Amino acid sequence: MNPAEIHSKLDNIFFTIRNRIADGHWSIGSQIPTEIELAAEFGCSRSTVSKAIAQLVHAGLVERRTKTGTRVLRSTPPASRPEIELDAFAFIYPSDQHDGIWRTLKGFQDAGRKAGRRIVMLPSGTDYQKEMEFVGRLSEFDVKGAVVFPLLPTPEDVVNFSRALIASRLPIVLTEVSLPAIGSPTIIVDAFHAACTVTRHLIERGMRRIGFLANYANIPAVTDEYRGYLWALEEAGLTPPPGGVVLDPEVHPDFENPLRESTDLGHRLLASANNTLDAVVCANDYLALGCLYAARERGLQAPRDLRLASCNDYGLTGPDGLTLTTYKIPREEIGRRSFEMLDQIVSRKPLIHHEETVRGTLIAGHSSA
Repeated sequence: MNPAEIHSKLDNIFFTIRNRIADGHWSIGSQIPTEIELAAEFGCSRSTVSKAIAQLVHAGLVERRTKTGTRVLRSTPPASRPEIELDAFAFIYPSDQHDGIWRTLKGFQDAGRKAGRRIVMLPSGTDYQKEMEFVGRLSEFDVKGAVVFPLLPTPEDVVNFSRALIASRLPIVLTEVSLPAIGSPTIIVDAFHAACTVTRHLIERGMRRIGFLANYANIPAVTDEYRGYLWALEEAGLTPPPGGVVLDPEVHPDFENPLRESTDLGHRLLASANNTLDAVVCANDYLALGCLYAARERGLQAPRDLRLASCNDYGLTGPDGLTLTTYKIPREEIGRRSFEMLDQIVSRKPLIHHEETVRGTLIAGHSSA
């Protein structure tokens, strides 16, 4: 096992035990399982568990006692003076190489500048554990709250991230991803409207065998997109074609080669439908371009043989200047409104709505001509 894998496992054990303590899984004064039992649960060595316990001891959450084991001292780390006094709002995000994130970030920064509020930018990259760490350590920088553009690659990560939000003592506003089960304030796109709009457009262009392609299907926004697609089909007396739907629950972003996963999924969809689709509704621009490249590799041309439309605009253009039919989203507005929602919470003003939606507009491009 390489050092990076060991570090990732160590972080995972630390955050999982910390979140269980915060959730009350073990009461204050009670003992947690032995290192041998935890090693068996997490599928790792006892020494890795021992290091995670040492971090929990350093955080003031547990104490080790000879012969009697490890006991819970408190459910949250003891309060301490922030190491850096900023009186700021934070924005936690995977990467500003992603056009949609960059535009959301810009709207957030502009709103902060207008309000005279310091802004701390915390890019986590594709390291989900780093995102968790940022959420857990915000108070060390005197941050008053944060907006998070989360990256949750697997359903398990959604569960762990939800626990981290519940355990946080600072206000957190989510953007792009909604987690309604825990009631976190959220600004999201009206994904149902987006998918319904682009599907209707394809139907109006005479398309009948319309497929649907999405990854990240473990988040509510993709579920809403799929429902919008089905609604538009039903309106027109249509149903999804055989093999014409791919809903992959995971997402594995590669900001250096962002079309790799999308192209693989495009191949998967077209093969599943035996190349019989005449159009595909894609959850975002990356998937639309990936599907386009997959179609070309299979001897198909867009839009001659396959029309494509995206529910989520990321400002991308295809080969030879081919423009995508997409749902243009005012992401700067999402950034601005997420700042305003966080400011309202920090100022202890009641929220009328804990979840706000933003609608966009259809932009017809060459891919559906």
